[in-house]
Amino acid sequence: MAALRLNNSCRSFAAVSSAPRRALSVRVMASKDVFSEENKVTIRMDASKNGCTGMFWRSKPEMNASVSAPDWPRNGAVFKGWKSVEHPGWVKVDHPKDYWLPIQQHGTDVCHFQ
Repeated sequence: MAALRLNNSCRSFAAVSSAPRRALSVRVMASKDVFSEENKVTIRMDASKNGCTGMFWRSKPEMNASVSAPDWPRNGAVFKGWKSVEHPGWVKVDHPKDYWLPIQQHGTDVCHFQ
């Protein structure tokens, strides 16, 4: 038993919990993507059909996750990356900051695989 000090006196108390304990279950889902050297592809950027000079990086596979970085790929840029199985229509770029790019924009291919 623990002691609780109240007004310079010690009284014993026992901690009592009225709620039953529940088991915590954590579900871990395996990624469908394998980003290895064996399945890396070469990609050429060309967003000119949409009137764009290139494409901003994405921090995650979502269109509204643009990253303001000076090294975004301009039309004609060639880089390496992986087609995502878990996120269809997206490529994960082989970049130190793990950027993503959409394969299409407005129904037009912007990432061309070589």
